[in-house]
Amino acid sequence: MHLAKCKGTMVFVMILITAASIGHAANPAPVEHKVNPYWYRIIGGLPNTDVVILSRVYEKVSPSYSSVLLIPVIHGLQNQELYEQLNSMFYDGILHFDEEMETITNRFLQENTLLGQQLPSHSTEVDFKVNYNSGGILSLTVRFTHAFGFNQRSQFMETVNVDLTTGRIIELADLFATEQERSILIKTINNQLKKNPSAYFVTEFSSSDLINLQSFYISENKIIIYFDANSIAPSALGIPEFVVEISSALNELSRSGELER
Repeated sequence: MHLAKCKGTMVFVMILITAASIGHAANPAPVEHKVNPYWYRIIGGLPNTDVVILSRVYEKVSPSYSSVLLIPVIHGLQNQELYEQLNSMFYDGILHFDEEMETITNRFLQENTLLGQQLPSHSTEVDFKVNYNSGGILSLTVRFTHAFGFNQRSQFMETVNVDLTTGRIIELADLFATEQERSILIKTINNQLKKNPSAYFVTEFSSSDLINLQSFYISENKIIIYFDANSIAPSALGIPEFVVEISSALNELSRSGELER
């Protein structure tokens, strides 16, 4: 996985679904399934007290370009290979983005200066937020912002969700592994779309659209799905987010009789 690059997907099925029928004339019994183990770790996981995230700060100033980069540095991981992979990914990915933006900026300003146009300097900011550091899970989001022109800017986020107990990246399919869990995700998104339909480019999500849902982060009792700016809504809306509250999802499964006790 590499910051500021397109992300691939992995499907990892974790829940076994069981069904039973009672009597030849009776309707099939409700499908029951065990709670996704990640959900319990998101609701009330104990803090990862040994894992600490610090900042490495880089600043650059020139007449045409400036940048402030806050690069996360993770300490306290028992897995040395994971420690090196994550910290190298953040460091290399963020510096690569900054260098790329500076190169593009200098080329753009040079071309337009030759045409007699006076343009303002460009700037880049990179910061991060630790969304969740408990239950053997680390969710960390890096936000990239590039300001250019007259009060114009582009922005996107990259999130890394790691299972510290296994060293593997958590995919969305791990968190919504069954049909029941995926139906709650779809319902959550559609409920928010219906609240303000004129604000979005899309009116409804279906199960076939789940393949397009790849960006998310985790916080206590919540899984937050997000989309790039200008992908499903105008850029003025920023980065659209859809929040799945895990405790509410569990209550919904319990009320429907689908939750195995």
